[in-house]
Amino acid sequence: MPRMRGLGKVLAKFNMVERNAFDFGIGIKLYPSEIHTLSAVDQLGGCGVTELARESGVTKGAASQLVSKLVKKGLIVKETDPDNGSKVVLRLTDLGREASANHYKFHLDHDRAFIDYLRAMPEEELRMFDEICSKMDEWMDNYQK
Repeated sequence: MPRMRGLGKVLAKFNMVERNAFDFGIGIKLYPSEIHTLSAVDQLGGCGVTELARESGVTKGAASQLVSKLVKKGLIVKETDPDNGSKVVLRLTDLGREASANHYKFHLDHDRAFIDYLRAMPEEELRMFDEICSKMDEWMDNYQK
């Protein structure tokens, strides 16, 4: 299993990145889970906690905790759904939208070489890469049980 060492190294580095907070140009340091939550709400154009959890691949409880932190930081607001008064809709504040936009720009610049590498892959290799990612996702789900 010598190839698994390379994967272990990548996963360890990913774990270290997840523990670091970054300022995306708004004067507030955000952890990757926080900025990715903002980006998910932004991409969904507002959503409920259940939809956010499903989109983010986390439990509803974890999504709710992240939302509470982001509300306290002034990046998300909770609004009553005008079509269903018992439902709460999450929306980004102006500061939250700015952080999300800066996060997107960061990835366009920072990840350019890797994105170009993926774009240059033959279609069959890209399908294999997608399949490997899907299998890894299932593999990681087994650790959550």
